[in-house]
Amino acid sequence: MKYTPKEITEEVNISQVHPLVNFAYLLGGVIGITLLVYFGLGVAVDFFVPHMSAEREKEIGDALAPTVPAQFAGTELENDTRVAYIADLLDTLKEPGDMPGIPFEVHIIKTDIVNAAALAGGHIFVTTAFLEQVQSENELAFVLAHEIGHLSSRDALKGMGRSLFLLLGSILLEIGTSGTTGAPDIVAYTINLNTLSYSRQQEYAADVYGLSSVVRVYGHGGHSLDFFKRLAEEERQYPDRLLKVSEYFLTHPLTQKRIDALETLSIERSWSLEGDLIAPPDGLDCPNFQCRDAGTE
Repeated sequence: MKYTPKEITEEVNISQVHPLVNFAYLLGGVIGITLLVYFGLGVAVDFFVPHMSAEREKEIGDALAPTVPAQFAGTELENDTRVAYIADLLDTLKEPGDMPGIPFEVHIIKTDIVNAAALAGGHIFVTTAFLEQVQSENELAFVLAHEIGHLSSRDALKGMGRSLFLLLGSILLEIGTSGTTGAPDIVAYTINLNTLSYSRQQEYAADVYGLSSVVRVYGHGGHSLDFFKRLAEEERQYPDRLLKVSEYFLTHPLTQKRIDALETLSIERSWSLEGDLIAPPDGLDCPNFQCRDAGTE
């Protein structure tokens, strides 16, 4: 039997499958891989953060810190002597042996926004408007100790989520840095302190850390919750007048349940919420503790 080859036509290299079907398969594969990477990075964050070295955490915090004042619509006060007082108080409140290799670095931001925040690497930010609200060292200590609690648990790093890996990559590869601050440009997509929020569990854990530290240092938790209670009440009564104050509650949602939980915890652990009020240092609400009398130039 004689073999007769078929004539080769132009259609020999044309797929019998419609191009849109091929495109759908390709698109589905890309989406599938993207989703796997996306969820994989989410899981990796929870595993990676607790094992991160203090040096690496400090690198991240140092890269992000220059961007924070602008997020508070303010500027950092340089060489303010109040920094030393706050840093000493932080060192006293930190639980013994906690966060080895990560010293505190205090930043005072001049702004009308009432807030305090913690950033990876031991960076603590307090605003001048917040210091103007402080009426006792007790309540200042609790707010600061609460922020230490977030640092201790590395909540800020966890809150960055998958963006943490983008930031790490930019730091390691030394790309995408800003000429003005030296911070990676990617930080704009990595963290925004004004929108940063923590889970209920993280907030409660930071509350417990804060109250525990205050009781350890002062022997009681008296007046430590006054700041929260006072601002919450003022915000309810004068919502229009205290719009800037509400910024604090955006980053630290305050509910009566949290206060009730701390009061219940104090009973369970036999912590007294009664005790002497310790006045803050004179001039805490003024640069370098130096307040000029009204009417002076």
